[in-house]
Amino acid sequence: MMIVALVALCVCACAKKAPEGPVADAIAAELMKDVNEPYKFVFEELTLIDSTTFATEFARRIDVYEIQLNQNAERLEKYTKEGKRKNAEKVFQEYKRGQKILGELEAMRDVMGDDTLKVAYYDYAFSGVAKLSKGRKKVFDKGYATVTPKNRVLTVAGDPKSLHKATGLVIPGYQELLDSFKEEE
Repeated sequence: MMIVALVALCVCACAKKAPEGPVADAIAAELMKDVNEPYKFVFEELTLIDSTTFATEFARRIDVYEIQLNQNAERLEKYTKEGKRKNAEKVFQEYKRGQKILGELEAMRDVMGDDTLKVAYYDYAFSGVAKLSKGRKKVFDKGYATVTPKNRVLTVAGDPKSLHKATGLVIPGYQELLDSFKEEE
């Protein structure tokens, strides 16, 4: 009897508990946002794999715009030499837009000061199953998510290389900055 109790205790202690909590709830809600029926989401894995500070996110965004500026400068020079005025004008407008955004990003970074050292978001790897009505299931084999410290999901991706494409939106004012340039067009 004592051996059976010890084995049962060992099995219970070693059994892996499904991840739960605010991060799990936020990721599950994002994954299931288009599902219009009751579900229960069970994570098989939810692992923190990295964190990113605002400073790193600013650096990523600034690098993107610097690369675009260099590419546009080269294209502008090429079109000007070739006498393609319409193309040159279009690229020049893109160049000016990129310069403005880059300048605003740098100003936003400077205004944040020491807050740029705070965590902007965390990267998670996950897998799980959504149990739907009538015994149906939706399986998520391997996915990745970025989640802010306040549990707002920024991105969900199947490929970790695609995870940071929209994470600039975590920068306070970045979305509004981009929107202001859409209004000008």
